[in-house]
Amino acid sequence: MKAAKERVLKQIDELPDNVTIATSELAEKLNLSRSVVSHYLNQLLKDKKVQKITQRPVRWAKISAANFSDQAAFKNVIGNSGSLKKAIAQISAAAAYPPAGLNVLITGKSGVGKSFLASKLYTYSKEIGVIGKKAPYIVLNCANYANNPELVSSMLFGYVQGAFTGADTDKEGLLKEADGGYLFLDEVHRLSSENQEKLFSFIDSGEFYKMGDNAHACKANVRLIMATTEKPEAVLLPTFLRRIPVRIKLPDYIERPIDERLQLINSLFLHEAHKINKKIVIDQKVVSALLQLKHTGNIGYLKNIVKVSCATAYHDSSSSETITLKLKDLDLASLPHFKDYGALTVDPNEKAQYVPRISLTAKLLEITSSLQKLSTDFTNANLNACRLQIQALNKFITQGMLASGLHVQHNYLFKKIITNQYGLNKTDYLEPVMYVLYERHFKPNCDKEKLTEVITTHLPRSLHVASKFYEKLSVLDEESQTSLALILALLLSDHVDENIQLRGLMVAHGESTATSIQAVVNSLCGNYVFDAIDMPIDADIATIINEANKLISSFNTTNGFILMVDMGSLSQLYSQISAQLDGDLLVVNNLTTLTALDLALKMKQNLPFKQIAEKADKDYDIGVKYYEGFSQSMNILVSCISGLGIAEKISDIIRDYLPASIKVIPLGYNSLKEKIAGKKWSYFDRTLFVLTTIDLTEKVKFNHMNLYDILDSSGENKLKKWLSPYLTSKQMENFNNQLLRFFSKEGISERLSFLNPDVVLSEVETINKKYEDFYNLRLDGKVKLNLYMHIALMIERSMMHNTTEVEVEPKSDKEKGFFKITKSIFQPIEIKYNIKVSSYEMSLLYELFKQFI
Repeated sequence: MKAAKERVLKQIDELPDNVTIATSELAEKLNLSRSVVSHYLNQLLKDKKVQKITQRPVRWAKISAANFSDQAAFKNVIGNSGSLKKAIAQISAAAAYPPAGLNVLITGKSGVGKSFLASKLYTYSKEIGVIGKKAPYIVLNCANYANNPELVSSMLFGYVQGAFTGADTDKEGLLKEADGGYLFLDEVHRLSSENQEKLFSFIDSGEFYKMGDNAHACKANVRLIMATTEKPEAVLLPTFLRRIPVRIKLPDYIERPIDERLQLINSLFLHEAHKINKKIVIDQKVVSALLQLKHTGNIGYLKNIVKVSCATAYHDSSSSETITLKLKDLDLASLPHFKDYGALTVDPNEKAQYVPRISLTAKLLEITSSLQKLSTDFTNANLNACRLQIQALNKFITQGMLASGLHVQHNYLFKKIITNQYGLNKTDYLEPVMYVLYERHFKPNCDKEKLTEVITTHLPRSLHVASKFYEKLSVLDEESQTSLALILALLLSDHVDENIQLRGLMVAHGESTATSIQAVVNSLCGNYVFDAIDMPIDADIATIINEANKLISSFNTTNGFILMVDMGSLSQLYSQISAQLDGDLLVVNNLTTLTALDLALKMKQNLPFKQIAEKADKDYDIGVKYYEGFSQSMNILVSCISGLGIAEKISDIIRDYLPASIKVIPLGYNSLKEKIAGKKWSYFDRTLFVLTTIDLTEKVKFNHMNLYDILDSSGENKLKKWLSPYLTSKQMENFNNQLLRFFSKEGISERLSFLNPDVVLSEVETINKKYEDFYNLRLDGKVKLNLYMHIALMIERSMMHNTTEVEVEPKSDKEKGFFKITKSIFQPIEIKYNIKVSSYEMSLLYELFKQFI
């Protein structure tokens, strides 16, 4: 029986955070009867080892991931999984803390919901059984008696007959009335210092004295909730504050995420609809005004506005079954700028639509798993699998989900930015899927740093478009928003051409001049080619330069950058942005749709930058300037004859080890040869050295080295000398090993039939390290490369039984010792691949090692 109970607990503990399970599901997984599982779950609940979620059917969660917001007391609290999630977790923990809970102080401006949350804490405490079902809940607003501290004292602690004039009988105080339950002290800062001292004395001892009786102590078991609109440190005694371990600050209405504000507005209007038993239609301009309401009264003020507006509209159409609220019904001193979140309809007779949350939760877990896999193994197959998992959310989308005002704005911005501005006009089908994730505040529980790294590396253009969309979209949850940009980038990568090498930017005066031309050009090209910045007439050039530099700093501009500007002061831009560029610059000083489209089509064809620049200078009857680019920062150039892709991969390896102040720039080999042939030495003024994959035979005025030279000690020492000011010896060693592994992978990939080179290289590296440690060796790069190749191919030969069967006997004690240590070193490999390293293979290994041991 004990074993079965432990199996139940183990299954619960293995649940991911924020995931729950029903009793029947658990019984099926464990192959036990439902009644048996239910029995053990109730025992575990009693032992406080699992969390019970009160809903139908009952669900269970592990204690570490107890989702307090799912408890009945908090289930309908708007923001329970958003802006109030932390607050609810804190007060829930305070309620459950043995033996008698913790005292709580709730702070926040007037009308943010302090009293409401306090009452929910009381309800929750009854739910979990820490106080009785009929436990009292007593409320005292201290502000009502702020000018009479003695009256407050008599109300709190009670009094005896004769304690003061009019005290004709003994009277119990609120502390006694609240015995076994909660006492809520609103506006607690209005308590006098003397009353604060009496109260913290009660907190310490559980005892107090009635007014007029200092001889007979009274006892009470009371949990305290306090609230204040003031800064606690400024209005409460330090000794009193120290007795309140849990402090919660509630946000202003305008600080809450937009989805919560929409829900609040909806719930307030629904309340009024039930009172008058009529459907209420709220005009989109009214919704916009209420969403942007900024008032010291917060939700309390909003509630009054809603009541008055409903009363006004009801008066005008009391005979109609539906009342419609227009701006004229709102009593507001000023109106904010209109932002369309759609109209809102509340119907007191309409039942909430069912959304299959449990199945959706399971699907989100699958998406998380796919994202995790992609972050560690970025392949086209894994990318496609991940896209399909995300797009499968379509089957969970209901019309009810897409009827909210939140979706109106999400859809509007998606079309405006992604479909129109960036020309991705076949991506509309992705919008509802991304909305579901946005509305649910989806945060995948995977290595987001690693995922960001691989997406930035492989899908930079897609990520840029996704980031621009989320820059404009209201933030519901910071962490979620960051994750959603990565997810949208994955989906957009099916439509964005990542092979476009050049970057282009349009800048123009006017509220939407540049972005309008951008939308036309990108749409006609059917892809994202150009970015754009609008410059309001009254904006100064410094502001726009700052915006342009911020944008350009996120681009790879080594292949060239095209800047299109309208006439006037914007032509100054070219001299101000050069520090951000790592390649050549073309400035077209007359932005028109026709010229921009012509350039975009050439960029899309990946024509060489120089060819585009020369043709622009010849064909356009406008100001065109071409600037030979060079990096303004200290840099290392990497150029590979086999292509820019290899140079970029090597650059990524180097970049991880160097400070951000040193740029590592991949450079096309032809571009490097052109600069050498033209003796453009100024290009290399800030270059520490150039790494190539072929020897430079020309005489040049910069440090350079063939990357394969690091395979021997002389090349390794040269690189070490150049990098020693920036890397420690340990970093240098790791850097060399990583470069070696990279080159080894290229060679091994061509020779291995079915083993994964990445996996084998890691295993061979471990083998080499074991030999080095045992024999106290320091093998140089060329020897290691030879060993990488030999051992990897040897493992595959052994798996395919292509190794010779000849038995070889060791001839010397040294060789015998080598055979013995080799058997030990290779034992994990033999077990993993179900092979046996023959004596012949060991003899070959000895030939490689014998000169060093």
